[in-house]
Parts: sequence; structure tokens; C-alpha cells
Amino acid sequence: MLALFFIFTFITLMISNAYAIDLQPTDLIPLKSDLTLIQFSYLQSDFSKSPSLRYNTAQSLVRLGRSFEIEKHPSLFYVQTPAGYVHPQEGFGASKGDSGIGDTTMLLAFWPYANRETQTYFAVGGYLTLPTGSFNGNRAFNMGANRYQSAIQAGYQTPIYKNIEWSAAFDTLWSGDNHDYFSATAAHTHMEQDPLYTLQTALRYTFNPTYAAGLTYFYTEGGDKTINGVANHLPIELQRYQLTLTGQYSFGRLTFQYGEDIQTENNYKEDQRVIFRYTKVF
Repeated sequence: MLALFFIFTFITLMISNAYAIDLQPTDLIPLKSDLTLIQFSYLQSDFSKSPSLRYNTAQSLVRLGRSFEIEKHPSLFYVQTPAGYVHPQEGFGASKGDSGIGDTTMLLAFWPYANRETQTYFAVGGYLTLPTGSFNGNRAFNMGANRYQSAIQAGYQTPIYKNIEWSAAFDTLWSGDNHDYFSATAAHTHMEQDPLYTLQTALRYTFNPTYAAGLTYFYTEGGDKTINGVANHLPIELQRYQLTLTGQYSFGRLTFQYGEDIQTENNYKEDQRVIFRYTKVF
């Protein structure tokens, strides 16, 4: 049973945890007031520690949002819930995967500065993630994290040359405690995690009113875990990139994204991430 506990602790460094709040293209451009946003996304990722230790995930996400004003400043609220699966591929023995509903995230965003003439924007957002997802302390793979999470993010965007826009954002993610982190024994395991910090910066080139492409770089560090009062001393440090292609049509916006980790410490390496999105504002 002790060996099973160490295996569980090792493979859950990545599973069922958010490590960054990825901004999508145009997220820092506020919608006009009193509009409704609906977005459908499909995300698939492959992770590994070595060629013989791999797992993959897939999620379908639905996001519903509404724009409004606070003291004449643009604002946005949305709620997003995923459903999908996480499956071990190799090296996990008898460990089983999980499928079902994931954790629900809500956002309240506010633009203290939004100049549509110069296309310069500064926004702040507060996130709250609720433990609505499937979770079982006897499993290493779970769709949910069994804890509350909150984050604050600030982002800035401005044109820098002709059709090129530059943006940057910084966020801090706090996680509540998981009191059933490992419950295969009578004594449940209590897990705490330090805050995670992420910096992201992006360039976006607009070819014409329909098509645009972007490249984003992410740097994340922090998130050391404490198990039953004993610190792991294994803070996460990772760098990754993401390519984005968008097409804006009369029926909505189509987005394709591809990314992967560049360098990973104390964490599973994301070998590839593929995302398809459909967004409609009305």
C-alpha cells in the first residue's frame, strides 16, 4: 500500500490540476455591452514522463458569457464546464482512467482601460473554479481536482507595427486543500499546494478581416505540494508555446490551436496539445 501511495503521488503532479489561464486571441478586446457569448471547444493532450510512462486527456468545453458595463467600463462574466476523459496509456499498471464532468470555472473580467481607437486595452479578471468534477481518492486519474481554486489575472494588449498586435498577461493561481488526495487506506491524505505563477506573452498578425495567426509563450513556476504536512520540495517549472489560427466568418469564429511544452521540471511533459473552437457572439 505504501508503494501505491508513492505511485499515486508521482503521477498526480499533473492530473486534474490547472497550471495556467490561457488567454485566447481577442480575449483582451472587450465585447460591446449586452452581448451573449457561446463557445464550444475540443481539447486533446498527450503527456509523458518517458516513452514507457504516458497518458492522454480529451475534453469538450462549453462556455457561456454575457458582456455588460460596470461604471461605464466594459465587463464580462462567463461560466465554463468541461466533460471528457483521462486515460493511462503505458506504465501505470492496473491504474484506471476516468471520464465524466470536470470542474466548473467562472470568470468576472473588468477593463479599467479600453481605447478602441488606438486598440489598446488593459483588463483584470478574477476566476473561481468549483469542484464539480468526478473524483475518487482511490484513483490516480480524475477529471476533477476535489478542491476550490481561484486566480487573479491582469493583461495588456496594443498594436506594435501595422497588422501586428502584442499582448502580455500575468496570473496567480491559488488552490484549496484536497482532504481526500489519497484514500486507499483508512487514513485519508491531506494535500496542500503553493500558488502557481504564470507569465504569457503573444504576437498576433492579422492577414485580412477574416484570417489571423498568433504565437504565445508561457512560463509557469511554483505549485510545490505538501502531503500530510511534509513538503515535497518539487516546485513546478515549465515553458511552452502555442500556435493559433483564426477565421472570422458570418456564422462565427473558428479557431485551431497547437502547442507543446518546451521544457518541464517536476511535472509531466505535454507532448502535444490540439484545440478546436467555435465562438459565436450575438
